[in-house]
Amino acid sequence: MLYASCKAEVNARMRKFMLSDKYKQHLWDISKWLTSTDCTFGLFLSGNKGNGKTTIVKALQSLYAYIHSDETSHTEKELYELPYKGFVIITAKELVQYAKASANPTKENAEAVAYFNKIRNIEVLCIDDLGAEARESLHYGEIITAVTDIIHHRYQEQFCTIATSNLSGKEIGKYYDERLADRLREMAHIVNFDNEPSFRTNNV
Repeated sequence: MLYASCKAEVNARMRKFMLSDKYKQHLWDISKWLTSTDCTFGLFLSGNKGNGKTTIVKALQSLYAYIHSDETSHTEKELYELPYKGFVIITAKELVQYAKASANPTKENAEAVAYFNKIRNIEVLCIDDLGAEARESLHYGEIITAVTDIIHHRYQEQFCTIATSNLSGKEIGKYYDERLADRLREMAHIVNFDNEPSFRTNNV
């Protein structure tokens, strides 16, 4: 199912789905993680840009929607239970902007604040392109460390968290801190794409 979902994602962008032996192994590895009793509650995809990490995440989101497609309604209690139902993909840069709104709530940004509170506690959250954002940013005199804070929060709550990055686990430790890298290693199944060639180049 993951293979079919990945192929559908690529075809929807009017591109040719290219399945290398290594990519096939990654799909198999992730499929085993999805169906295993592994104690990890997250997924970390690292490697060069353009080698299909985000495609896999979007395929997983489509599978989540398909699996939950028959859930037409929820009780009022279920609507307010944590984690909130859903699968959200957000870039690390976008996450910083929502965190800034949450740090300084106003009437004008109330919708952004509510959305940030939702994604902090969503059932499945994917942070795409981890490390592409500024690690720290100053907002009205307050230092915002959005990615670090949300990963620590979801680690404590054991909510499913997926991340993609062009950085390796060691580079994550250097860019953020070793504590965050340790949390990722503990909570997430790691799939390393290394220096595999970009599908974007091959599709030109």
